[in-house]
Amino acid sequence: MTAHARPRAVRGLALPIDGATLPTDPELLPNSPREYRAGWHEGIDFPAPPGTPVLAVADGVVIRVDTAFVEWTADEEGRALDEAVALGYTPAQTLDRLRGRQVWIDHGQGIVSRYAHLSAVAPLVVGARVERGRRIGAVGSSGYEEGGPHLHLEVRVGNAYLGEDLAGDTLIATIFRAFD
Repeated sequence: MTAHARPRAVRGLALPIDGATLPTDPELLPNSPREYRAGWHEGIDFPAPPGTPVLAVADGVVIRVDTAFVEWTADEEGRALDEAVALGYTPAQTLDRLRGRQVWIDHGQGIVSRYAHLSAVAPLVVGARVERGRRIGAVGSSGYEEGGPHLHLEVRVGNAYLGEDLAGDTLIATIFRAFD
């Protein structure tokens, strides 16, 4: 985890999967250790069957959409994870590859949502406006098959992620307050 200031309060987000509930299992929440890569979890995981529609959590503008994502080989992944463990942290480029196929949406005021491990993305282009609840992709396990099918949702506020440096009841309360 980092030593910068905690992000300001985030409110009014929709759940990214119809019928989903917010997890309370610490392994699915921010700040859970990820020893296999010598890092920390920076998002909220929503386990779901492959192909489940993923929805925008709020209105915004698409700033990234991975239409040409290619899985890395087992050797590439193994070397990257070995390097992360040797370094004692996960390099940014490795973390990005582990997130797999992604869509990022800028909601303004420094808030960006990142949807990761997608099996497919909706027909989107960078710069397109999307509305809360619009389908932007489908649940998958791209980037890290070992994690099984799930949506990894990060809510970034400036350079921090929602819940950064929080734990226990404070973390859960912060996450629950962010969503309707």
